[in-house]
Order: sequence, then structure tokens, then C-alpha cells
Amino acid sequence: MLGIEEEFVLLDEEAGTPVPGSAAALINELTTRTPVEHEFLDSQVETATPPCSSAAEAEDSLRKMRTRASKLAQAHGLVLAATGTPPRMPAHSERGHVTPNERYLAIASDVRKIAQSHYINGLHVHVSIHDRVEGIRALNGLGRWAPLLLAMTSNSPFWDGADTGFQSWRHVIGCAWPLNTFPAHFTSADDYDMRVDRLLRSGLILDRGLVSWTARLSSRYPTIELRVADAQLAPSHSVGFALIVRALVDTLSAEPETPGDPAALAPPALLAEEVNLSMWTAARDGLQRVLVDPQPCQEIASSEWIDELFTVIEPALARTGDAEQVGQYLDHLRVAGTPADVQRRTFEQEGIPGLSRLYRASHHDDGW
Repeated sequence: MLGIEEEFVLLDEEAGTPVPGSAAALINELTTRTPVEHEFLDSQVETATPPCSSAAEAEDSLRKMRTRASKLAQAHGLVLAATGTPPRMPAHSERGHVTPNERYLAIASDVRKIAQSHYINGLHVHVSIHDRVEGIRALNGLGRWAPLLLAMTSNSPFWDGADTGFQSWRHVIGCAWPLNTFPAHFTSADDYDMRVDRLLRSGLILDRGLVSWTARLSSRYPTIELRVADAQLAPSHSVGFALIVRALVDTLSAEPETPGDPAALAPPALLAEEVNLSMWTAARDGLQRVLVDPQPCQEIASSEWIDELFTVIEPALARTGDAEQVGQYLDHLRVAGTPADVQRRTFEQEGIPGLSRLYRASHHDDGW
């Protein structure tokens, strides 16, 4: 089973800026058929699929939710934008309006000015696991692939009206938050729980929801969650990526640790450094240049790494009947580039109005 959470920002159509208070107006008019929730800032919303067993079920759910929410946003003169960061920021006096609920306000009080820059939107994938032993095995194994997965889904090249030179500026902004990194190797499920409990007892984090590692185990359900991706323009790409994550989790969790496991090739602390530095590079370059595979800590061409990824997960994809769909998704990335590349080309040709049209069309048109 898998589940997909998508975060969106509500933009002024002409200015391309987040609109304070727009989330409440949208949510109040949506029906129970479209489960849209508030996010941290009051110009952001989040949707989530139910647990899905098939790609078709997940994609149908995403498309229906996006279509309904996008139409209502348009009726309010807004754009429901599936972008990791907005192309422009509101005026300083209108920035950082936190959704007025008790938990969000407490978090904002702790992080102070960082809250004003939380205009970031991600794609979170939840995959079911049989038990926490398998979950830890998958969690440790995902570290090797995290930079590539980030590069593939990069979709946030702009910030405050300027091109950042990065493919995923969302990742860079997110690193200002505590724990928003890939965690160091865990020796067991007990080790995972012990580390989380220490953070809670010390008061370093408010609650378990703030264990914001880019990959984590659920504290309530038998699932693992990967939080590395930017929000995706196309729902089919959100699903294609989720299928890759599910196949990786299934592959990694089924394999016992061997001498080829990342934890055996480097000390845990060093591995965490290599993973997170490799992720930073991936956020900068996307698929445009070579990446760094943290397992051997060596450069690798992005095309070669994508090919290796598909080879590794192909048996798991075959079992679920998803190999063809994932292959098409990866072929699209090879031809069109990442969503960040698409945004840049659109902006160069059509400016902010073109980006607004792209964001609207992306909910329905995967061809760009």
C-alpha cells in the first residue's frame, strides 16, 4: 500500500505571490469529497490520498482532488500551484502569516524568523511495511538513493523574484529547520525510538510530528515516509515517483544487511555527512550535471544512476505491474528534464503569466 501527500501554495494569478488567508477561504467552500487541509502558512494547503494499492487508484484520487481544488481556486482568482517554492514573495508586511492553530503558532514561536520563509511545498510518500525491523532496513538503505530522488523531483528554481541557480531551493530553505536532514544509520528500531525519545525529553522538539527527517518511520502506523521531493507539477509524476519509492522500500526491506550495505562501507556519522552533502549538490544541480553516490562517495552521471535505480527496483515493479509506468516517467525526465527545468523554460519565454498558466495546466496536462 502507498499514500501520497501533496502540498500547494495559493498564488495571485498576475503577481505570482502567495495570498495571505487564501487557504481558509478555499477550504471552507470545499466538500468532504475533496479532503484539503491547512498547512503551516495560511496561503498553503495539503491534500492526501487514502491508502492505495494500485497506481491507477492513487492517480485517480490525485487528479480528482487537484481538479476540484484548482477550479475553486480559479473562481477566487487564485492559482493552485504545485511548485516547491513560489516564484515571488508577498510584500514584507504580508509575509509569514501562520495558520492560526495552537500547534502551528507554538512552532512559529520556537523557530521565530524562520517561519516567515516557510513558503515551501513538498511531496511526501508513505509506504506500508510489515514491521519496524523492515522499516529500519529500508530507512538505512534509502540514504544511498536520497540524492538521486531529490534531483529527479527538483521543482523550485525561483525565490523572491529571482532565479536561485538551484533546482530545489525548497531543500535549501528546509535545511534551516531542525532535523530536516537524512538521519544517520540506525542499528535497530529500539535505537530509532531511543533517539527520538531523547529529543523529546530534552525539549529540543515539541512533539513527534517535528521529527522532520527526510525519511522517517510513522509513530502511529506501520509505514515509512519519504519527504525528500518537491511538490510535482503533474499528478502522473507524483504517482510515478511514489511507485519508485514503494519499489525501493519493498526491495530494501526484503534484503538483509550485507557487506555491500552502505552502513558497512563507512562509519554511520560519516555516511550521514556524505548523504546530506550529496543531497545539497543534488538540490543545486538536479539532473543537469553529475551527482555524488554516497555509497562509494564517487561522482556518477545522473543518467547512469537512473538506469541503475530502475535495474534495482525492476523486480519489485514487475510484481506490482508498475514497470511500464515508471519507465515512461523516467523517459519523460530524460527528455524534458526535471520540473524545475520546465519552470525555467516557461519563465524565460512567458514570464510570471506563463508560470501561472503552467501551474494551472499541470493538474490536467502531463505533456507540458
